[in-house]
Amino acid sequence: MNLETSLAARDDAVKRRDAAAYLAALDDIRMARIPAQIDHCITNEFFGPKLRDAGVRSGADIRSINDFRRLPALMTKSEHRESQLASLEKYGHSFGLHLCARKEHVVHVAGTSGTTGMPTFYLFSRRDLQITHDVVGRMLDLAGVRPGDTALHLFGLSMWLGGTTFMQAFEAYGAHPIPLGAEAGVSRALQYLDACRPRVVSGTPSFLTYLIDRAPKELGKPASEFGVEIVFCGGEPGASLPHVRKKLQDGFGARLHDTMLGGWHNAAVECGGPDHQGLHFLADEYCFRYDLVDPVSREPLALSDGASGEAIHSGLYYEAAPGLRYATGDLVSLRVGECPHCGRFGTRYSVQGRADDLLNVRGVKIFPSAIKDVVDGFQPLTNGQMEIVLDAPPPRVVPPVRIRVEIVGSLDDEPFDGLSGRIEAKIKDVLRIPTEVTLVRDGTLPRSSHKTKLIRIVNPAEA
Repeated sequence: MNLETSLAARDDAVKRRDAAAYLAALDDIRMARIPAQIDHCITNEFFGPKLRDAGVRSGADIRSINDFRRLPALMTKSEHRESQLASLEKYGHSFGLHLCARKEHVVHVAGTSGTTGMPTFYLFSRRDLQITHDVVGRMLDLAGVRPGDTALHLFGLSMWLGGTTFMQAFEAYGAHPIPLGAEAGVSRALQYLDACRPRVVSGTPSFLTYLIDRAPKELGKPASEFGVEIVFCGGEPGASLPHVRKKLQDGFGARLHDTMLGGWHNAAVECGGPDHQGLHFLADEYCFRYDLVDPVSREPLALSDGASGEAIHSGLYYEAAPGLRYATGDLVSLRVGECPHCGRFGTRYSVQGRADDLLNVRGVKIFPSAIKDVVDGFQPLTNGQMEIVLDAPPPRVVPPVRIRVEIVGSLDDEPFDGLSGRIEAKIKDVLRIPTEVTLVRDGTLPRSSHKTKLIRIVNPAEA
């Protein structure tokens, strides 16, 4: 079945609200792209040997979606960086051995912050970038952004996918972003909020929370009085946490839309209801973002409503440096059907955490975001800032789990008497793990204008 016919079958299944036909059409869409993408990658010095080791000599060897899903992961994050280091040594550039286009055809580069070593680069040919602008435009359209809207851009104005790439997509859509960036700091961001009166604001939940907290003091009025109607968040789990979500919604008086860009044409956005109902996936014909496998056995899992597993990510129509069977480390839960908030029929997914962040506390497996969700329930006594202090990298954690929590006020004030014990008891009741909570003054814990890390690894002597 060709791509046009498969897309029409998907659209028909959506109209009929037929989940089985919809899922079958998605498989046909993927299979309309996969053989050609395999052929594009198999001559590459990185992907070719891996594909041949898996028994694939050409795209024609992939006869069904199950053939593709049974292939092993072809790249991990560590292999991504190793590929870049190898190309630096061999060719004098850091774009990776997995670069499947000529270097001069790369017109845009995005990447990670590189705080643990070499940055991870995402490369775009002209076609790759045009498609990225198209699928991000679908996100903006779903959220109600209009051409001509002013958008204050407060993600880090850097090479991150949420930085320059996201801002350029606004421009391609016809909106006009104000390219301030989180680097400008909270005071400058508030000045621009006042001066530009944007309809749209984007940034990490933690940075936008700072704006809400400081607007009354610095601007003389709450952030909700500046006309913001749409808030885009990403980069952190905050937009999916009920207390953080409510603070952002109420603080700006706006709809809150969680987003996920990622590389290789991933585009997903949450529809802005009072509760997080998952990210609507909007790029079926370009990207297979949620090919779920069991994180232990690595066997493929049935892609049906309620499925959970580690996501394997594949660009289906990508030129420059494709992610092909890329093990993301994201643990994802899938929803298929009608969204309870907006009524849109399709696929939604939620990222539960990262496999390498999972804490194993005497057999109880917990994500840091679950602990934060409980701690956030003690606002306004707490301010949403916390960190989990570990002696060694996860997953194994010897209890009690040590947590530092910022409070709003003085440690000597009466409302904080016994607060640490109440937080410990609530975590024990909800998550079934013992903790040791230490209260600290507002401003004690490290802040970030980008992604806020919930785990800090320290030498036991420093704890």
